[in-house]
Amino acid sequence: GWLDLFVVNYLSWNHETEPVCQYEGRPEYCHPRLYGELPNRLYRNNRDSTFTDISAEASIRAHPGKGMGACVADFDLDGWLDIFVANDKLFNFLFRNTGGGKFEEIAFEAGVALAEHGNFISGMGVDCRDLDGDGLADIAFVALDNETFPLFRNRGNNSFEEITSSSGITLQSRAMAGYSPAIYDFDNDGLKDLFVSRGHVQSPLMGDRVAVDQHNSVFRNLGRNKFQALTAEAGFAAQPPRRHRGSAHGDLDGDGRLDIVVTALGAPTEIWINESPGGNHWLLVALEGTRSNRDAIGARLKLVTGGGAQYNHVSYAVGYSSSSAGPVHFGLGPHQTVPSLEILWPSGVRQELKDVKAGQILRLREPEP
Repeated sequence: GWLDLFVVNYLSWNHETEPVCQYEGRPEYCHPRLYGELPNRLYRNNRDSTFTDISAEASIRAHPGKGMGACVADFDLDGWLDIFVANDKLFNFLFRNTGGGKFEEIAFEAGVALAEHGNFISGMGVDCRDLDGDGLADIAFVALDNETFPLFRNRGNNSFEEITSSSGITLQSRAMAGYSPAIYDFDNDGLKDLFVSRGHVQSPLMGDRVAVDQHNSVFRNLGRNKFQALTAEAGFAAQPPRRHRGSAHGDLDGDGRLDIVVTALGAPTEIWINESPGGNHWLLVALEGTRSNRDAIGARLKLVTGGGAQYNHVSYAVGYSSSSAGPVHFGLGPHQTVPSLEILWPSGVRQELKDVKAGQILRLREPEP
């Protein structure tokens, strides 16, 4: 019931050994490839407001990288939370939790170390949730132009299939630069969509080949692992393009449609109120742990309506350097009642509710076993 802390590190920087880089005789920031990697850190909660670094014994420190984003989910449904790390110009990491504070790095074996073209890309933020309704958390992360936004479908048994091309995302994202992806059902139709905050890095090395300032986009889930990129159609062109970075998500106005807050470099924060039409129904589930951690991080939820089953899990970490609202959101489409809602708390306690009414924030406290 006590939360531990995983810290993603980027690269090794030292003022005294900082390389000198120039562009046309002017000082310029150096490319990440000129810097060394750093290992990530795992801190165990000592239950007395202190933490102990267990990175070495957990086999985390043995894998230095250039991490920009991480997501935590139980990818193999063995009851232990695993960790995916998106690296910048390096292969990604997938740390499989083997229990007892031990991890095994299996990115290559699982098929998530590299994108489909086999090249290192500028991995930025990441989100991990079930996109196709099979109960397994999938992986979506983003990169810069000509690198696409890779999407990995979880096939179970620690095996993933990249579906970036077949989903339509490769072609639609090739000219985009992304930072903060977030998997949510923005139109409440029962299918989770993919939001991406967009913007490139400011560097004269880019020349005129790419727009540094960009509009945000949402990739609408069309079903059957197909996605449609919406930018102006979603209203994001109403503001000037910017170098967007972090994003946070939650229902700010209480109408059941998830809104978006986005930061941008050198510009005001943007608040996007969701005005998606259609009148679809929704349910928000707010969990409070007792034996589990108070925020119920890691709890898994299964919801069943006439449209089938949906799955989600509690995670506050979403996208790039960001945290979002805690209640778990479900879009219900035309369904006004949820016949079955199952919760597997991190403690292992199972809870089931019947005939839950849509259009509410359902607040639940972890029951006794």
